[in-house]
Amino acid sequence: MVVVRCPCGQGHDMWGEFWWVEGRYLWVFFDDLETSDTYREQLTRCPECGRELERKNLGIIHPPR
Repeated sequence: MVVVRCPCGQGHDMWGEFWWVEGRYLWVFFDDLETSDTYREQLTRCPECGRELERKNLGIIHPPR
């Protein structure tokens, strides 16, 4: 698991996990802002800019503690 942020710079931290889904590994992202309407929900787009979330386009902030 890692903490990631969209390159738009408007969004807040999200966490990403590498899951085994339907015979392959996929990155799955979740909202990490407690006051957000989508807190702990799986995300496919940045909550701020709407950009599709792909691991290669996201900046890793830090691993979780």
